[in-house]
Amino acid sequence: MKKIIFILSALCVCISISAQTNEAKAKDILDKSSAMLSSANGITAGFVFNLKDKSLKHTESFEGKISIKSDKFFIETPDRDFYFNGKTQWVHDKAVAEVSILEPKPEEIQALNPLLLFSSYKTGWTYAFLGDKTDVKSRKVKEISLVPKSSKADIKKILMQVSATDFMPLFFHIYYANGAENLIYVGKYDAKTALSDAVFQFDAKKFPGVEVVDLR
Repeated sequence: MKKIIFILSALCVCISISAQTNEAKAKDILDKSSAMLSSANGITAGFVFNLKDKSLKHTESFEGKISIKSDKFFIETPDRDFYFNGKTQWVHDKAVAEVSILEPKPEEIQALNPLLLFSSYKTGWTYAFLGDKTDVKSRKVKEISLVPKSSKADIKKILMQVSATDFMPLFFHIYYANGAENLIYVGKYDAKTALSDAVFQFDAKKFPGVEVVDLR
């Protein structure tokens, strides 16, 4: 009996050490990704966005482009363009030639741009390193799982893949509390481009005839 108790105790210790090691590895990867994203003068990338909503029996897929600089971003999609200069957001609905202006909450911005997850992972999430893998484009990546500490969070889990060479986030699989899922694949990207702050602010002069709706 004593031998069994000893073996079980040793096993528990090994599991605990392994969990701590995986958490430390995940944090190291996230820290390096965060540092890379926050220090870059500009990052541009193409992406594919997939939405799955089993409850509504709805799926959606489209390609887009994203430009990032610190907490600023510009997202181009077939139907809408999103500008965010760190405080104000502009949503340009191309179909109706309308631009909405608002000042979103941090969680709303994070839902729109998962790369901004790095602003809160240190306090709002638990994480674990899942291993070294190869992604769909045959790139070497490191996979991490993130789970929010709050049971009331809209997001229940994120599976994330980060480049093993420069720590650029390359894939997100986001699981929502309502059963919906987002899959975001990052394709070609340039992490060494210089972007002007003007990129992240809507310029009405370039879009004559567009109606502006200020919701602030």
